Amino acid sequence: MDFIQLTGLIICRIATFVILAPLFSEKNFPNLAKLIVVGSLTIVAFPMVSSSYHSVSGTIYILLAIKETLFGMLMGYVSKLAFDAITMSGAFIDFQTGLTMAQAYDPTFQTENSTYGKIYNWMAIMVFFALNLHQLMIRGLMYSFQIVPIGSANVITGPIVGGVVKLFAKAFAMSVSLAAPLVVAVLVVDIVLGIIARTIPQINVLMLGMSIKTIVALIIFLLALPNVIDFLEQILPHAYTYMVNLINYLHK
Repeated sequence: MDFIQLTGLIICRIATFVILAPLFSEKNFPNLAKLIVVGSLTIVAFPMVSSSYHSVSGTIYILLAIKETLFGMLMGYVSKLAFDAITMSGAFIDFQTGLTMAQAYDPTFQTENSTYGKIYNWMAIMVFFALNLHQLMIRGLMYSFQIVPIGSANVITGPIVGGVVKLFAKAFAMSVSLAAPLVVAVLVVDIVLGIIARTIPQINVLMLGMSIKTIVALIIFLLALPNVIDFLEQILPHAYTYMVNLINYLHK
């Protein structure tokens, strides 16, 4: 009975994490591969917690399963905040450059993704693997079993909710910083076009502005590409840092 209950609780934490974690949660990641990942990590995690768990009654076990599910979801959500910040920055750029109309459903990310959001996401994935952050994510998940024993996570508290809100605010600030060069450049173009429209009303600024803003944004993007890569190398490790900080906070 201890073996069955413990295995179920471990799967609740790991499976919900994999469902929401970056890369693992993508639609193109095969479901069979997800099952293999969940099964393999369950086998690895079992020896870490087998000695500290004792079987409980049915009602208590359901409550423990709910807690482990919420904890896994919270870890997955927190670890994905850095990727969400990158997607948000692409939406800011598209809105300013007028490419919002070109948004379409992206089956890879299961959402309506912006043009620059797709570019930044694929760049982020390359940097993510280049820095071996996928291994750190799995290591952080295993670390949670050592720090927060099965059934002891208390994730529905005011401080935890407040901490997640603060992390979201940091992610929003990172997205603004990533989008700022292109947004500011296009904003300057808008100001110049506004001045032209006031001085030379015969020019169709609306049609002219779409092409100019797209070209300027592309040029600025290519010029800033090395800096964008450096910035991604700085913000993507936050995916692991946020998760570990959450685990350590629950340990207090």
